[in-house]
Amino acid sequence: MVISNRDIKTMYICPKKAKLDILQENRSLSNCIFTTEAFGCTLCVEVDEIISNEQIRVKVKKTGKKISEYHMLEGAFIGYVIESNERQVSEIIFESPYYSVSINWRPYVTKLLSMLSFFCEASEFKITKTHLCRLCKYSGECFHETANLDSLAFLHGVRGKTVEKLHALGITTLTDIMNFSEVLKKQFGEEKANRVIYHAQSIIEKRPIVFKPLQRLSDGIYLDIESYTPFDFDYLFGVLENDRYIPFLASEPSKERYIFENVVKFLEKRQKPIYHFHTYEVTRFRKLSKKYNVSLSKGLLSRFVDVYKIYTNHVALPIPSYSLKTIARFLGFNWRTDINGMTVIDYYREYIATKDKNLLREILTYNEDDVRATRFIVEKINDLIIP
Repeated sequence: MVISNRDIKTMYICPKKAKLDILQENRSLSNCIFTTEAFGCTLCVEVDEIISNEQIRVKVKKTGKKISEYHMLEGAFIGYVIESNERQVSEIIFESPYYSVSINWRPYVTKLLSMLSFFCEASEFKITKTHLCRLCKYSGECFHETANLDSLAFLHGVRGKTVEKLHALGITTLTDIMNFSEVLKKQFGEEKANRVIYHAQSIIEKRPIVFKPLQRLSDGIYLDIESYTPFDFDYLFGVLENDRYIPFLASEPSKERYIFENVVKFLEKRQKPIYHFHTYEVTRFRKLSKKYNVSLSKGLLSRFVDVYKIYTNHVALPIPSYSLKTIARFLGFNWRTDINGMTVIDYYREYIATKDKNLLREILTYNEDDVRATRFIVEKINDLIIP
């Protein structure tokens, strides 16, 4: 089994996903600048830049805004593997658009080796719900496994202190949730308790349950934005209207203002509701409006409708997360690509470097499917309304 420093973040957050990813990939050592053996595994160092070959200095590029513990562990991985080859590491630099940091990796080697030992030797890992589940291709399998065990692991809205309170009450399974409904109402209040109860019932009965009345939604415009976060650049505003997909595409950051103004003009001319999924589109419109001094009419943002909020506030679904892909796939929609919200950034990075039109075509297909999926789940909301 070949483990790269690129695997450390996933291994740290969800070792089960990391192990499955590694085992399913046919990995080679062609991109490794150094390797070593440990715990029956091959450790492979991949970096973006070798600054110096004498006293080894390397650079690893990131996209996030801050350094976390898993970055320190990745730095320890790189340093340990290089020095296992009897070379001296002078500096390991992690760099993103938001920081450039020389990692103090040596204090983390012991913790890294402990984590690697467990990871390489274990055959099973505890299933835990993390933020990775939203985009993880294995989350459905994990969800069904925990549901079959009557586990609370993927019960929507139940985590942290809420889990502790439930355990203190002797409630450790989905069946317990149903059997102790009155206890829950006394502990959490009727509204929160009912949400928990209906979500548990939805998982047990494997069906959607409307726990708060829904209003019928009219047809409208469907919007999804693709951004290249390393440049804070919104390069694609995908719009669906009357079954026609319209991509407002900026070829470079200097064109962002022009494209944004065109999208605003397009939306201002119409009076339909503008459906989107989660808060990102509203946030970006407000930011770009301020950035470019583009005025938005008073009524424009009031027409934005967050479909995510409708589902979380009204419908219990037997699914591992309330992401667009998870909801839409559960209800019967299929994407034409394997791209997700994280890998689309990698696709666009490669497109910038190569200008490969096939990559851009894949991104446009993914974005079109996102807006079509948004329309699909809006239509499913109307199907859930009892006449």
